[in-house]
Amino acid sequence: MKKYTFLFCAPFLFLQCGSIKSQPEQTQEQTKLAFELCQLYGSDQGIRDKALSQKSRIVMPSLDSINFIKLVDFVKEHGMPNEKLVGKENYKIECVKLASFSILLHNPEKLVHNEDYYDLFLQEVQAGRMNPETLALVIDKYYWANNKNLIYGSQFGKPCLKDKTEVNQKRNILGLKDLDDEDFKICD
Repeated sequence: MKKYTFLFCAPFLFLQCGSIKSQPEQTQEQTKLAFELCQLYGSDQGIRDKALSQKSRIVMPSLDSINFIKLVDFVKEHGMPNEKLVGKENYKIECVKLASFSILLHNPEKLVHNEDYYDLFLQEVQAGRMNPETLALVIDKYYWANNKNLIYGSQFGKPCLKDKTEVNQKRNILGLKDLDDEDFKICD
């Protein structure tokens, strides 16, 4: 039944991708890149539903890894997706705007455990093509999911006050402002 749900929903994702229009202010290359991002987003989201089947749970980590590698290749070739890269109108479309964020959020361990991947996305932050809060959030998700102390402070929670100096140093590397004492929690 889940297979049929995916087959039913997939065309709608691609129809949304098909709604990307080449407007005068957007080039064919921008539209091509936007469509590529929609395909990645469809691949990332197409397997997910509220009640994951056992097959989906088995396949999802492999699919997430494949999508991550495709995103890394995209970023290495074109840079992090943004309005300038894909065009303002294309960037307003959900599958274009959320593709990279969704894929990164499903693969935070790759940024934590692989310095090359972390460095790639740090360079995108430093070049102004990626929001530093996004990178901090993705990495904090890993620590939150593994019941470890957060290292940036994000929507996933507050870091430990005992780690204040290290946290603020890491935040500064991303170009984020220091956290004040009230932005931390007391930990053992």
